[in-house]
Amino acid sequence: MDKVIIITGGAGGIGSDICRGLAADGLKVVVADYAKDAAEKTAAEIRNAKGDATAVEVDVGNKQSVIAMMAQALAKYGRVDFLLNGAGVMTRMPVVDMPEEEWDRVLRINLKGTFLCSQAAAKHMIPKKQGRILSIASGRGVAGQARASHYAASKAGIIAFTKSLAVELAPYDITVNAICPGATDTPMSRAGSTAEEFKKREEIPPLLDGLTKKEEIVGLTRYLLSDATKYVTGQTFFLRTPK
Repeated sequence: MDKVIIITGGAGGIGSDICRGLAADGLKVVVADYAKDAAEKTAAEIRNAKGDATAVEVDVGNKQSVIAMMAQALAKYGRVDFLLNGAGVMTRMPVVDMPEEEWDRVLRINLKGTFLCSQAAAKHMIPKKQGRILSIASGRGVAGQARASHYAASKAGIIAFTKSLAVELAPYDITVNAICPGATDTPMSRAGSTAEEFKKREEIPPLLDGLTKKEEIVGLTRYLLSDATKYVTGQTFFLRTPK
């Protein structure tokens, strides 16, 4: 597949898995992340495996930084066919103890970042009348999560934003969908659980809400970028049942 994709949050966790998986399919990957060195490491791994990738530093919550990211991608490859909004953060604390600044930080990166990156990508895709925009949401955006209300609110916002943007971009043959992976074995997931809680989750069978494997996330991403889903838009795909 001779296409170009920008993946924000591509330096680690789910994002880096998707970067490597799609690069193996032949996509040209822009690994975009606030952590430039880590992004370059992921890009280098892809290049060492005979893939095509470049690293770009970006603060997804800053409009000028996002515009610069898009400009660098276009300067490198001349086009952007797909965007995957994967940048996100989560901390754990109850509402009564949450500083206003922490609420703002999580919403800025998770939700505003999705808006700014989607906006920049859409401006490039609309004249071409083609493109795909995917965002990593979460079942927490449907079911809520104690001690992570800011994270849950941001992911609920992504789900609603996805449905709204899909309607706006449908006349231009641009699809917009969201993926809710469920619990995964990433540093962010582990930081939100005790070692005992995480061990119990590892023992649960996948069909009973066990950990989501990276192959599932990469596989669903491939599917949503394929011709098989060219008319699928405004949808949220759950890899595990929200509880």
